Amino acid sequence: MRNCLRRAHAWPALFGLVLSGCSALGSVGADTFTLEGELPTDFALRAQAHYGGSEDCSGRGHVETFKKEYDKAPHGYQFEIPVSYRNGLCELQLVRVGLFIYGRYGEKDWQQTYDNGELLIVPKTSIQEYANLPGRPDSINAVCSWLFQESKLNLEISKILNCRGVGARLIKEQLQEQAITLSFTVNPKEQPYRDNTWIEFPGGWKPCLPKEGWQQCQDPPVFKTFRNNDQECTIYPNCTE
Repeated sequence: MRNCLRRAHAWPALFGLVLSGCSALGSVGADTFTLEGELPTDFALRAQAHYGGSEDCSGRGHVETFKKEYDKAPHGYQFEIPVSYRNGLCELQLVRVGLFIYGRYGEKDWQQTYDNGELLIVPKTSIQEYANLPGRPDSINAVCSWLFQESKLNLEISKILNCRGVGARLIKEQLQEQAITLSFTVNPKEQPYRDNTWIEFPGGWKPCLPKEGWQQCQDPPVFKTFRNNDQECTIYPNCTE
């Protein structure tokens, strides 16, 4: 579940609470579930729970945000997410949880990016529909990969985060006081963001000059240097052969 639009964000602007048309708002008793798991080094997570009302309360909504920030070591997180909220006479139901996975690959402000996913909350509307839905997963395991490229803006190597398996469809009636485990691992092998723009050798990846009017390598390839970490390099990730 990948958003085709990927960009670095200013960290302080990431987290906020969005509230529309709500007053005297509060979660309903013990009607919550736990979202928990493990994050790799230099990863962070934001979960954004979206609530909506019935037809009589269609103008009411609520967004609740949960976050776990970066750490220099692998670290766990645990969010207690309400399944419903009371807003006056309206009971708002959880409809989805947006997931934003942030990765940091350097100390500079621009050396962080994100990918996203989603947990969809579906009701048990009928026995037949319920029978056709998968059961609540014991755990969800997402794998994140780093895709590298030459950054024209920063004149260095920049990276894009691609996380697969970040999502599930959950039955609302199975959630109350339950725990859903969502953990992340990092693929140790980085890949180029665009195919046929770098060529792999035993010692790493070499960038090549493109064909005229194209992004792909010439044939036969003509290799070039690139800059990374303020150095002139011939191969990635080791810089020199």
